[in-house]
Amino acid sequence: MLTKKLADHVVVHSPFCGEIREILLGGDYDKLGIAVAIDIKPTTAHFHETFDEIYFVLDGELDLEFFDPESGRTWTESLSPNELAVVSKGIHHKVIKATERSRLCIVSAPPFHADDENPSGKI
Repeated sequence: MLTKKLADHVVVHSPFCGEIREILLGGDYDKLGIAVAIDIKPTTAHFHETFDEIYFVLDGELDLEFFDPESGRTWTESLSPNELAVVSKGIHHKVIKATERSRLCIVSAPPFHADDENPSGKI
């Protein structure tokens, strides 16, 4: 059994995503990580080689841009509250627009680690 309270959140600054509140870290639970981005701004395009991310919008709206290096396809998706996108490892992604007040829950499986934030030169 594991409980995480608001006081347990670790606030970090990601060069790709801005301020992130890490809630569940790899050392806490080795199957996945959970973080919340609050009032997210447009992000720097990047990709991950070792984990998938699930973006679940809690509040606000987001426009995301993706690039799949296997197919060469680039596309955008808009997400509203209670909608999600599964960003598979290797898919380049970035937030291109967000409403002023937003909260994005990010679930990474296996857990996120900063050494696997790779800049994208594709989008």
